[in-house]
Amino acid sequence: MKGTVARRAIVVGVVPLALTVACANTSDHLAKSAQGSSTLAAVQPSGTRAPANTGAPEANPQPGAAARDAAGTSSSVQSAPRPGAAQPGVALPAHDQERPGPRPSLVQPGVTVPNRPLPQPQSPPQADYPIPANFRPIPNHEAAPAVDFQTLHAPTAVAPVLPIAPPPRTVRIGEFTAPAPDQLPDTILDTVNGAAADTEAGLATGLNSIGVNPSRSDKIAAGTLGGAAIGAGAGAVGAGVPAALLGGAVGGAIGAGVGAAVGFGLGSAGAVVAPGTAPIDIPGGTAGGALIGAGMGAVAGAAAAGIPAALVGGAVVGAGGAALGGFLGGAL
Repeated sequence: MKGTVARRAIVVGVVPLALTVACANTSDHLAKSAQGSSTLAAVQPSGTRAPANTGAPEANPQPGAAARDAAGTSSSVQSAPRPGAAQPGVALPAHDQERPGPRPSLVQPGVTVPNRPLPQPQSPPQADYPIPANFRPIPNHEAAPAVDFQTLHAPTAVAPVLPIAPPPRTVRIGEFTAPAPDQLPDTILDTVNGAAADTEAGLATGLNSIGVNPSRSDKIAAGTLGGAAIGAGAGAVGAGVPAALLGGAVGGAIGAGVGAAVGFGLGSAGAVVAPGTAPIDIPGGTAGGALIGAGMGAVAGAAAAGIPAALVGGAVVGAGGAALGGFLGGAL
């Protein structure tokens, strides 16, 4: 019984001791194997390459790490270039020293960018005739912007528009221009042109003050004055000529009667003084008085009826022409 207990105690003590010895032998064998491999790599000739280890891939060396050989010397291991961390189109911070390659251009390859000409400054119109001081040449506003009624406002203070100087020996009333007759003196021509230019400039200034574009203001003002001139002329002729003819006819008839009566009286008076001349004085005086009276009556009747009719017709039709001309100047 005692022997059995003693044997069990020996077995229990020997098993852990055997395990400890076995682990120690295994560790010593692994260490000697690693030392042998290092020594073999150190003494191998430089021209002979060691067979590659196909068991497991080598780990990439860390940048800046040094690999030590069996002799204890350190050799720097080159690190592979690290790919750029920045993505195309993403700006790097200012402290980042690693810059990517050339940044992508905003222009896509294969896309042609059209060459758009830069807008050239508009030069003021030049006239081929002398322009007096405080005047300007006839403007050319073929592409004037349309009136934007949403931007119109109450009148405000603006710079006055300079009047337009017409070419020499030219009647200009807004859009209406015509060569001046040779019989028209320069003084009258300058007066007519000056009054029309001042009126046109005042109208353009008023339009500028309510927000109309200056180019469009010039067109509206010129159209208004031109329409008024053409309408006044047409109205005066259309209304004045018929009225003058009618007035001349009526005045001539009345004047003929009055003149005949006067001529008959003068002829009779002459026959009293010289009875032998009665057959000549009385008929001659009557006929002569009628002719003279008819002429004077016709002139008076034409003037009395034609001038007012021409004024009224010119005013009415001229107002309509001014409205039409202003509308066309604002629309075209």
